[in-house]
Amino acid sequence: MKLKAKQSVLECFEKFHDPKYLELDPLLIIREYLGSKEAEEVALMGALFAFGAVAQIKKSLSLALSKTASVDHSKITDEKKLAVLWFDALKGFRHRIYVDRDLVLLKLLYRRSVLTHGSLENHFLIHHQSDAETVEQGLAGLISDYRQWSNEIEFKPGTFFKHMLNSPEQKSACKRWVMYLKWMIRSDDGLDLGLWKNKEIRTDQLVIPMDTHLFNISTELRLTSRKTVNWLTAIEVTRSLKKLDPHDPTKFDFSLCRIGMLKYRKMI
Repeated sequence: MKLKAKQSVLECFEKFHDPKYLELDPLLIIREYLGSKEAEEVALMGALFAFGAVAQIKKSLSLALSKTASVDHSKITDEKKLAVLWFDALKGFRHRIYVDRDLVLLKLLYRRSVLTHGSLENHFLIHHQSDAETVEQGLAGLISDYRQWSNEIEFKPGTFFKHMLNSPEQKSACKRWVMYLKWMIRSDDGLDLGLWKNKEIRTDQLVIPMDTHLFNISTELRLTSRKTVNWLTAIEVTRSLKKLDPHDPTKFDFSLCRIGMLKYRKMI
């Protein structure tokens, strides 16, 4: 990494890695659930909704949470009955390409994780390799289970539900899933959540959440020489950031993303 790029990343981190910029992030809503038993699931919903305008993401997440709050699922053991209740509560919900049926199936999949493994963290750990470079195996295994379960569950999702279950096995950058893992695994610094405490998942195994905006910034800073957004590009950018912090390379994600957001709003 050239000196200019190194200085730019570090200066950006010093300036923008600050909770005051959470107004441009769905984490602002998710952090309200810290300390609650719903926090792990709320964060998952927030991460998978995280595309499009931030205002719409926050609006959709708040609406979904308010609609499903009326369903007391803790006392319902029948999966089909619960699916009907959640679908009735969410009827008409839409966020970009996702519809009410997609969110119902996601909630059913998360429920299976909890019933089978105790939590989504424990489910992820079943597949995670603690000596691997990245979280790839853990994420691929979790997504594989969710794909299998979604075929078993007698509830048909919308047309685009499959996009919720992108996997590194298909070389997808998996931006929203690796962002979720970053939120869960990095310690609570006022931004990330630090909800997963197991030390078998290290912060140096996290992968940068890569989308077109961060790809353009990474290209400009020469963090990658690759030409398309995919899993290998996310790995390459993460490796570049490890030259600045070998133990916590994804800590730079929030601040780098602010560059794109603030430029778009002509605030910098």
